[in-house]
Amino acid sequence: MSQSNIVMYMEEELSFEKLNSVLSEFGAKDQISSWGIERSNSWIWVNYYILKDHDEIRNMWFDISKDKVKNTNLKTALFIQPSKDRNATFLALSFCKSIYSILDKSKDVFIYHGDSGLFVNDEIENLKFKNTQQFYNSRLINDEVIEGIIQCLNEELVGGIECIEEDGGWDGEEWQYLDLFKNLFEMRDDLKVQSLNKSLKEKINHVDELILRLLDIDDGKLLITVGDKNRDLPINSWWWHLDKVDSGKLKVHIKERFSSHQDQNNDK
Repeated sequence: MSQSNIVMYMEEELSFEKLNSVLSEFGAKDQISSWGIERSNSWIWVNYYILKDHDEIRNMWFDISKDKVKNTNLKTALFIQPSKDRNATFLALSFCKSIYSILDKSKDVFIYHGDSGLFVNDEIENLKFKNTQQFYNSRLINDEVIEGIIQCLNEELVGGIECIEEDGGWDGEEWQYLDLFKNLFEMRDDLKVQSLNKSLKEKINHVDELILRLLDIDDGKLLITVGDKNRDLPINSWWWHLDKVDSGKLKVHIKERFSSHQDQNNDK
């Protein structure tokens, strides 16, 4: 199995009717042996297995779980294969969480993702992104994970700046960049609630400086559009309110770590 694939093993005998409800929600296209799901030119492919009919898939479970799990009678499995672009793994995890939401919570369900080195049971709803290809259990966040998130944000924001300064725009892939930066801003949101040492705070300050620099040079104002559906989020998550930053109604004071909206200060 490719390290980029995500696999869900379930004790529940997941019916096709329940699976199809999620496939329909994601606009899946039936491709005979699998389903294809596309969003902003990112793809995932989903395969469904009844384990009693597939020795290879059942044996793969034994290789993955080894001595970690005992006395579990698994019945079905889903393999989710993301395409290689930066948004596909975000789409894949979103699909997994939707599947998890319809499952019988009294029965075991496991998720495995080789790229992240993750094998978890009943923690799917707690998975968040460390970078565009890897995720982590948010209950086990530490400085190493935070460093990974910051590194990802730096790399992607610098890439966006280079795309405008060196290539003159978004390469005609605006929809894909919209999804990417929405996901990146959600990762930035995750950092708000963490207890950070001085070094990590300084690194996040640099991330925020990159956001403002990208906003300043982006004539298409793509970053403003990214926040269109999140204007109801708190104003101290100022990256969702770049329309106000651009107009001057919202001032961001990065080093002092606060933003001011009209006459009201908001701690970050």
